[in-house]
Formats: sequence, structure tokens, C-alpha cells
Amino acid sequence: MSTTKDKKSSGRPWRDNIEAVTISIVTIVLFKYFVLEAYKIPTGSMQPTLMGNEETGIYDRVLVDKFSFHYRDPQRWEVAVFKYPLNRAQNFIKRIVGVGPEELKILDGDLWIRPLDAVRGGDTDGWHILRRPRNVLDTQLRELDTRDDWQLNVAGWTMDGGDIVASAAGTAVFPRGSAPTGALRGNSGGVRDGYTDGYPRKLAAKIESRNKRSRENEVSDLRVTTTVRADAAATEVWVLLQEGPRRFRFRIPGPAAGADKRLSIDGFDPQGGMAPLEFRADEAWKLTAGRSYDVLAQNIDDELTFEVEGRPTLTLEVPRATGSRLSSATLGTEGGGARFGDPEVYRDIFYTSLGQKQTQWTIPEGSFVVLGDNSQDSSDGRDWTLAGLRILDGPDEGEVVRGNNRDRENPRWTDGPGGERTVFIRDEQGELRWFEAKDVQELGPVNAPLVSRESIVGRAVLVVWPLRPDLGVYRFQPVR
Repeated sequence: MSTTKDKKSSGRPWRDNIEAVTISIVTIVLFKYFVLEAYKIPTGSMQPTLMGNEETGIYDRVLVDKFSFHYRDPQRWEVAVFKYPLNRAQNFIKRIVGVGPEELKILDGDLWIRPLDAVRGGDTDGWHILRRPRNVLDTQLRELDTRDDWQLNVAGWTMDGGDIVASAAGTAVFPRGSAPTGALRGNSGGVRDGYTDGYPRKLAAKIESRNKRSRENEVSDLRVTTTVRADAAATEVWVLLQEGPRRFRFRIPGPAAGADKRLSIDGFDPQGGMAPLEFRADEAWKLTAGRSYDVLAQNIDDELTFEVEGRPTLTLEVPRATGSRLSSATLGTEGGGARFGDPEVYRDIFYTSLGQKQTQWTIPEGSFVVLGDNSQDSSDGRDWTLAGLRILDGPDEGEVVRGNNRDRENPRWTDGPGGERTVFIRDEQGELRWFEAKDVQELGPVNAPLVSRESIVGRAVLVVWPLRPDLGVYRFQPVR
């Protein structure tokens, strides 16, 4: 006789199924609204960090962490999803750059802050430049297309694929026509903020950059990376970054240098606008002939950074440049030659201010300023304004209705068949409202650049799609 008892059926399988499906739906909904959700990037305001472009058909899918901000506040430099202040029915995605309480401003394409206490205390200065964590900076830098744009100034300097090979002392300058030493002379304009900088080459060819303020601004914040292999006769290998009339030289002792030579950075201005600078490493060191070393030299956010594989990093703050921001990068050798493997030049974001409605903000506690990484083509805290209508008659008399201020779109005035005039406005909550023109008074626009703490939904953490090898697009990466 069996000792096993048959499991008793509930007799209500339909009820069990409904309960299981209901629990599954509730779990999915709770997960979506409180933990993690996928978003499609519809526009190019964060390109190339996040991509959304009709011309190429590339639209990033991004996973957004909605849980973290339940127990901590958003931080500067995070890429956040938030309810659009001018239409809270829409979600936008931008980078947080201003965190109250503080003042923030754009100056020469860079971001500067000072505490609100300094303003209230009557401090007329107190500004300092914002410097980003290395992983954020690496994301925001745009690699420039240097093909056929290195000017080799000495016989014996040649291109070998993507490498520059020097058999003797000399220089190579990017972009062509730039002046590596001495007084400035006429050139091609140096490095500028090209709209498609940083895009894969095949993708950039598909993007129309006309009427997008491409190359309007000189960009002096540059990074150069290369792999250096020096000949035995070389006494020095160097990288020179030009910023207006100023020159910053990053010097590496070559195999033939004296035993006491060190890595160093020096700065000079042939026009006398900056006192000479010099900074040397603590220990003597030089390159070994025939060995390759990774090298990074950059002038970004008024700070020089010099990295040579295996050596301590050198950093040196420099005074803010005034006047021309004409820039170039030069590779050079003394005494002998070297191979510069795959030299790459990157430029920083240049936050545009020309034509923007607001470039300085007073940010109270609990509020944020957000900007797009695609500074030339982003609707963000620089130009958000609200249109307004005051109701003159009826039960809502005196109420002010505000909505996104978009020329000829919101509010929109129309004439009816009988000649009566009507105004439509989509308000801050995303609701479409209409009034007879005689019943409202149009108010001037007001700036609305801030995002409140409660409007922030989550932070973008991972790009998971698309994959387009034909265009050089492999979009699976963390969002920095």
C-alpha cells in the first residue's frame, strides 16, 4: 500500500492563473517605475555620449536606474532623466552640471562656479573653473579626424599608415598651417568645434552639419595621445599645445639625454601675456631606445596633465587665457628621430553661449542646471523660457497659465471663421488649453532654467543598443 498521498487540487485553476498573472504584472510595473526602465533616445542633444539621429537611424536604448535616487540626491556630472520643466508630461535626458546652492556660469566655453555664500557676502569674484572626474572627461572629449591633416615640416618625416615616423629631428603640426613656435602667423583657424567631431567616420559622413553652428568657436582645450619609440640619437621628444599666443611644451628626455634630465612641462607666451612656467618631475628619467611608451599630454580646464607610461603623472594649473583661443598640437624631436604611434588629438566640449538666453544661473538648494553634451544642438537650461497668459474673465479670473515658449507653436493664436480670435497653449503639465483672445492678456516670457529635485526620475547607467558594424557603431557601454 502506498504511503504517498495525492496532492489535493485547489479546484480553482483559473483563479490560480489569474493570481499568478496579476502578481507578475504588478511586479513588472513596480520594477519599471521604481527600479529600472529602458528609454529610447529620440534626439541628438547628448551626442555623441548618447545618440539619437534621424539621418543615420541610430537611436540609443538606455537603461535608467530609478532606484538610487530614492535614497540619495543626484550628483554633478551624472546623466539624469527628468520631467521637462516646461512640459512635465515629457521626460528629457541631460547631464547635471549645476547643483544648488551655488552660482554657475559659462565663460569661454568652460563652466565656472562659486558658492552662494560668496555672493551674499558681497564677494565680487570667488569663481573657480569646474574640473570633471577622469571617467567623465574621457567620455566628453571628442576625437578629431586627423587624416591627411598632419603637416610634416622636415624631410625624413613620413606617414606610415596612422603612425608618424621621423628619421631626424623635426616637427609635425596639427592642423595644417598652424604655427608651432615663435609668433603667430596666418593659419587655417586652428581647432574649432566641428558638429560631427567625435563620431565614427562613416557615421559623421551621414550627418548634415549646416545651420548647426558648426566650427563657430575656437577650442583651446586639447588632449594628445600617442605611443613614442625614440631612436638612440634622440635627446628629447616633446608635445607642444598652443593656446592663443601661449605655448605649453611637454618634454620627455630621449635615450641620448644627460643622466640628470627629467620629465618636465614648461609654458611661455611670446607676447608677454603670461609669466614663464616650468615644472619638473622629482626623479631623473629618460626613454630607452627602441622601447614604446604610451604618452598623454593635455591642456584642459586651465590645468596641464602629462602622463608617460610607468611614470608619476605631472599636473600644473595655469592662468585663464584671454583673447584668442587659436589652438594646435605639435609633435617634435631633438637630436634624432622617433616613431609616434597612432597619434590622436581630442578636443573638449565648448559650451556655446552665443545666442543663448541665459549663461549664468543662481541655483537654490534642491535645484539643478542640466546641459546637453551636444552644446551646439541642445534644448537645455540655457534657453528654456515659459510663455504666459493671464485670464481676465470667468471663474479662473486672475490665474496665470504658463507653458513652453516656442515661437508660433506655443502659445498659438488662430482666427475663427467668424473673425473671432482664439489662443491655444499647452501648459506646464502638458495639458492643451484654449481661450478666446479677449479673455486673456499675453505676458512676456520668463526664464525657467532649473530642474527641481522632485522632477528627477533616475540616472542613465548603460547603453544596450544599437549595433551597426557597417557604420562603426557598437553601442554597448556604460554611461559616464
